[in-house]
Amino acid sequence: MFVPGTASRPPAGMMIPYTEQLIFTIATQIPFVIFFGMGIRNLISRGDPKALLFGIGGCLASAYEPIVDVMGFCYFPREGNWVAFEAFGRPIPIFVPATYGWYVGGMGYWFWTVLQNPKTTQQEFQLLWLRAFIINLVLEYPPIYLGIYIYYGYQPLEIGGFPLWFPAVHAASPMVAATVINLIAPHLKGVKNLVIIPASVMAYGMANAGFGAPVWLALSVDRGYHVSYPAAAITALMIYTGVWIMSLQLLPTQPLKINGMNGNGKSKGLRG
Repeated sequence: MFVPGTASRPPAGMMIPYTEQLIFTIATQIPFVIFFGMGIRNLISRGDPKALLFGIGGCLASAYEPIVDVMGFCYFPREGNWVAFEAFGRPIPIFVPATYGWYVGGMGYWFWTVLQNPKTTQQEFQLLWLRAFIINLVLEYPPIYLGIYIYYGYQPLEIGGFPLWFPAVHAASPMVAATVINLIAPHLKGVKNLVIIPASVMAYGMANAGFGAPVWLALSVDRGYHVSYPAAAITALMIYTGVWIMSLQLLPTQPLKINGMNGNGKSKGLRG
């Protein structure tokens, strides 16, 4: 399925090459196995299921991939595709769920552990977005070069076939997941830890729909770069604002003041 009313289409006759798909599939399974192995180890040795649950949530978040591809004008060819699942007429390769497992889930868990560290500063948390952005570049440039998938249409900020607004949005998704789990962490005891799974899934959907919506709309209009580039600027502003808002959770809290009294029952500004 392509966005109705648009003329932008990926090249006809494109296919995923066998050898390149095999190499990339194996490469993406390695961090997946490492992260899930760590999650199982944490569960067995410490009784801590959080890493494993983040990973499961990340895998399930791959259900959003067909929507993100349709709206973001990304295309996996059907020919030669080792299909894991299909929705909205978009066949999704088998390496996608595993990649989501360690990128969305694994990085969400990593960012959550950073938030749990009392020494983490607001600036350090903000820099996590840059790290996730760079990791996404390393992840996506090789398969684009190998011809496994392609971005099409009037993509803003495209360098080497990869529109940089895409990793900018993706880099924010584990931050959203980490923030949500950090806010509810005191309530996650026993079976309630299972909430991490749907929270991770929802965080990815919220990040993509929330931050990516301006570019999605611009691409669907299909009128040219004079529309898509301003939309990318709006998306960039929204990501900057979102990351800043999420970093506020690391600022020290101030005691509640009522009628000039602080939380200790003392009047501010009075001595002895």
